[in-house]
Parts: sequence; structure tokens; C-alpha cells
Amino acid sequence: MVELTRIQIGVIGAGAIGGAVIDRLVTGTGVRPENIIACEIDDAKRESAAQRFHVRITTDPCDAFDAALIVLAVPPPAISNVLEAVQGRLAHYPVIVSFAAAVPLSFLESAVPDDVPVLRVNPNSPSLVGAGYNPVIYGSSFSDDARSLADAFLSALGTSIGVPDEQMNLYTALTAVGPTYFLPVLDALITVGIEGGLTREAAVAAAVETARGTAALVENRTETPEELKLYTGLRPLKDEEVRYLVKEAAVDAFGRMTDVQKKVTGSS
Repeated sequence: MVELTRIQIGVIGAGAIGGAVIDRLVTGTGVRPENIIACEIDDAKRESAAQRFHVRITTDPCDAFDAALIVLAVPPPAISNVLEAVQGRLAHYPVIVSFAAAVPLSFLESAVPDDVPVLRVNPNSPSLVGAGYNPVIYGSSFSDDARSLADAFLSALGTSIGVPDEQMNLYTALTAVGPTYFLPVLDALITVGIEGGLTREAAVAAAVETARGTAALVENRTETPEELKLYTGLRPLKDEEVRYLVKEAAVDAFGRMTDVQKKVTGSS
């Protein structure tokens, strides 16, 4: 597998997602900051990336597209303009990784020369600590070397699974947005623990390990979550209300991604 420490990496967009990618590369993979160039048009975000991670910065995407691996972490509406601006900088056939939600692989591939390898990834925030669950679809122009480079990058973020492109918006609702369904619950449990007299470390451990164990229970037993809760005698949570809220949030996220895709691609 290709070593990420031996290549130049360009990150287009240094906001929340791009910043998380840079953070993971610098703190979790051994990639040197000078081997990363971040392109960001927002002054505050650009300076933040430079100060936090000491990477090279630019406002011109062409500068970042000289790299061997390029991560697109800009909002979906900006993808077309970025790829149009760098058309003359793709002769070295870099691996392009798109994190842009709701932008189909077919749209991405149509915007670059035929032999440029492109993949679409749907990252989630646990990727920041190498524990992401990230659906991916590879384009049609991957050589063995390009695939090895892409796999090395993805493995630094966590687990990747291949999925059909038409399911990506649904996965956004489940995996990319998914941590936001769990974090308020963890926050509430940690708060109760601290207010009850536990140290923050002890409260975090209690909440996190309980969540980890519950996930293992769901993964390894044949019962449904509804059935598994019966193993616990005291059940003070208003289950139906919580279930409704989470389901509605996921359905809403799916709908929003579908609408964004229509706007980006011009489809009805």
C-alpha cells in the first residue's frame, strides 16, 4: 500500500470537513504539514488551518491540484466551479477524493478528463480519530497504483464500504449525520454523571462504554433493538418519542440530500 507520508496532498476547502481531514492526516498518519496544501477562500478558515496545523495555504485551487491526492471538501454547489478552474492541472492524473455530499460520481467524472481517477466518499466525524464508517464508490479510471493510494487514505479515516452511488444520500442520513443522533444522548448521560459527583473522565467512560457495549449487543444478537431493551428492567426513557425524533431527523436529512443533488445536477 502507498505510504501517505511520501506524497503531496491537496485539500480544497478547509472548513469543518476539510479541517477534520487535515487534522487526521497530521495527527494520525504522520503526514508532515509541509506536504499538505489547503485551499480556502474564507480568510478566517484559511488562517485557522495555517495556525492550527502549519500546512501550506492558498486561495487558488490550482496550487493544490499539483498534488498526487486531492480531497474536495467544499460545499456541493462549489464543486463545478472548482473542477472547471483546474481543468489544465490534471495531466499528472491525481487521485481525486470527493467529500461533497449529494454530488454523484457520474457528475464528478463528467467534469474531469477520462483517465483521472475519482472516488466519492461519504465521511462521518469519527473519521477524525480513525473510527469512521465511510461509504465509498470508486470511479472507472483507477489503476492499481491509484487504487492503492486511495485505499491508504481511506484506511486512515476508518472503515470503508463499497455502496451503489444511488444509495449515497441515504447513507448520508444514516452515517454522516448519524453521530448527531447519538451525541446529545451521550452529552446528557455525561452531564448527569458529573452533576451526580463523578469526575468528567469517569462520566465519559461510563457513557461511552455503555454505548459501545449496546452497539455490540445489537450487532451480535438476533433480537431487534426493541426486543433487546427488555433485558433491562428499569426503562424510564420515553422510547416512542425518542424513536420518532431520530427517525424524523434521518428522513429529513435524506430528503435534504436528495433536494441538494437535484439542484447540483439540474435533475428533476
